[in-house]
Amino acid sequence: MIDVHCHMLPGIDDGSKDLMTSLDLAQAAVADGITHALMTPHHMNGRYTNHAADVIRMTDGFQGELDRNNIPLTIYPCQEVRINGQLLDAIDHGDILTCDASGHYVLIEFPSDDVPLYTQNMLFEVMQRGMIPVIVHPERNTRLMKHPGLLYQMIERGAFAQVTASSYVGTFGKKV
Repeated sequence: MIDVHCHMLPGIDDGSKDLMTSLDLAQAAVADGITHALMTPHHMNGRYTNHAADVIRMTDGFQGELDRNNIPLTIYPCQEVRINGQLLDAIDHGDILTCDASGHYVLIEFPSDDVPLYTQNMLFEVMQRGMIPVIVHPERNTRLMKHPGLLYQMIERGAFAQVTASSYVGTFGKKV
């Protein structure tokens, strides 16, 4: 099984606080049947900035720790990127990591309570650059919960959506 959205890198965002916690999370993931995982720290969300080169370096370092501790998990660098006015510039300057080696799928996060007015245009521009936006945890966005047609429009135009497993099993409540 592959985890496509994982905050397991130690100490760089709101995920794992330190190496020991990260190793424990990795062992739990393997116990659950996960063999591969994308490391997706937040990037450009107003609180965290995790540049592509840093994420690659940290992912390589953590893979080394996994190997030293005989944890059979293969990890890959990626980012969970907040949609914002600097997104296209960051893509054009190589500061955005995709989820795949071919450079197609990029994880896009919205603010938790809104969908910016420029979203459709921004997603179009991302697609013009040969990338497919993957909207992460749309089920937790209050605007999309009230207006699911907005997400449907994005999907119709070529975006994908990624639902969080915790939402699927009810961790965040029945509405989500």
